[in-house]
Formats: sequence, C-alpha cells, structure tokens
Amino acid sequence: MQKAVKELLVLGPFPVSELALTNDSALELVQKIQAQIEQIKEPVTNEEAKALCTLFGPDDYFGLVQSLMGILETAPSWPIRELFQNNDNIWIKLLENRARLIKT
Repeated sequence: MQKAVKELLVLGPFPVSELALTNDSALELVQKIQAQIEQIKEPVTNEEAKALCTLFGPDDYFGLVQSLMGILETAPSWPIRELFQNNDNIWIKLLENRARLIKT
C-alpha cells in the first residue's frame, strides 16, 4: 500500500468542513489531507481503493472528496461493487451512480 494512502488512513475520516473555518488545527488537517491526496500515484490498487472509501465524511471537504473519488475510479477492478453494498454514505452512493455509466 502506498505511503500516502497509509498516512491518509491514519488521519482518519474527513471531518465536517465547517470546523476548518474556525479552528486552526482543523485547517492544518485539511492541508495535510490535501498534501497526501496529491502524493497518491494512480492507478491505485483495489485494496487501496477499498481503504480510501472509508475516509468519506458528511460533506465534500473543500472539494477533496471529488479528488479522492477520481483516484478511486482508477483502481483496476473499478467499479468494486462490494463497496456499494450496505453503505449509505452519500459519496459512496454518488460513486455507485457514476459506476452505472461504466460498462462492465
């Protein structure tokens, strides 16, 4: 697993964006997450894609969710259908809808 992916996983799921607007440490977290996302080399492995899907929070986290979604979609077996089962996260649902456009 790539170092950047591991480091993102250590940082944990993306918090609510609003926190970064009033809290310096939360703003630093946004910057750390962005830096790690930018270090991910594509394509990611299926294992990395599955792990990265656990990071989605309640909002788009300053557009970083969209960046991460694009990275996930580079996995060789994308769409990874098992990720969509029993998952009500809005971003997973959006990925599922986008995956419907992919012929498999």
